Amino acid sequence: MSDQTTTPARMRGAIPTPRHVLAAARAFAPPVAAPMQFLTVPSRISMWGNDVHGDCVTAEEAFAKACHNPEIFITDTEVISWATGHDVLEGAYLPDVLTWMQHDGFRQGGQVYDDGTHATVDWTNPSALHAAIAQGPVKLGVAADQLDDAWLSTGGANGWFATGFHADPNEDHCVSLSGYGTIGWLAGQLHVSVPSGVNAGAPGYALFTWNSIGIIDQPSMVNITAEAWVRQPTTVIPSNLLPWPVLRKGANGHPVPTLQHLLNGRGASLTADGDFGPKTDAAVRKFQQSAGLTVDGIVGPATWSHVIRTVSQGSHGEAVKGVQVEINFRNLSGNPATYLAVDGQYGPKTKAAVRAFQQAVHLEVPSVVVDGVCGPVTWQALVSGMLSG
Repeated sequence: MSDQTTTPARMRGAIPTPRHVLAAARAFAPPVAAPMQFLTVPSRISMWGNDVHGDCVTAEEAFAKACHNPEIFITDTEVISWATGHDVLEGAYLPDVLTWMQHDGFRQGGQVYDDGTHATVDWTNPSALHAAIAQGPVKLGVAADQLDDAWLSTGGANGWFATGFHADPNEDHCVSLSGYGTIGWLAGQLHVSVPSGVNAGAPGYALFTWNSIGIIDQPSMVNITAEAWVRQPTTVIPSNLLPWPVLRKGANGHPVPTLQHLLNGRGASLTADGDFGPKTDAAVRKFQQSAGLTVDGIVGPATWSHVIRTVSQGSHGEAVKGVQVEINFRNLSGNPATYLAVDGQYGPKTKAAVRAFQQAVHLEVPSVVVDGVCGPVTWQALVSGMLSG
């Protein structure tokens, strides 16, 4: 990882993935032949924090979402918040972020934007790489020293050229390929001229990094790349879920106890009694202020999306109690022996109960993953009251 101090500011933050992890990863199999040329240029992109933080691996995820049709622009605030929450603000392994994004993607406007499953791509094989890019941006781990100089040639504006790079194995940065074609064709799409001495008919790629898209020739891309990944699909937007409930002072019953447990997990000291009274109202407002949300005491999609925590087997604490309360809310047997203990320990019984809930919801919402992990989608299904009779 290398901190960059030259103006304009830019940072790096990719940690090389262990070779045994890459060897064990699923390999991308091109489903169909790719078109002769392809390019996605979002109308709006950003640094997404990569000017001041080493969050390039997360910033690339935001770029991938911007390449969705219709475009999805994730704010810098959400990208930095996500990276901070997953402890990858100053560096990350690419597959770690790809895995977390499958179950705990960006949250914005009450919506969740996840990744599909991921596979490695042979970046030295043009036909395979083209097929992957045509499915969605390809995430690369690269050595950025030479790329940094190319980017500086335009002061970070679109249309820089990266050619003639020598082999460099020192991976320290994450970028994205969003197009391919001849260098001349790509230059035309980006409304720039091919520099003197650069072969316009040579194959090249459109490469995103540091709030801009430039053009890199095929040998240079191969020489600086250490790993490549494709998401299938790039973006998953869970649908057909019931909406997040809206709670405010005076509410009682489900899902107020869950909210109270979640607030306790964020520093409050509430009794989970299902009464949204003055103490709960004050705790909500305090949390909203700390999260940079509108401070109105109303718990809608934005507040829910920020107050939940992804939990799974081995987790413990107040958020787990919230899961257990939700599972018990759906148990209409009247037999105490069949209820989960609300002990905050996410053990095998809690995992099995969550999986059973996910399996039932999956029949209505196929995008719900049955994995026993309570992430944003499962939380929304729980607190919205799905399958509660």
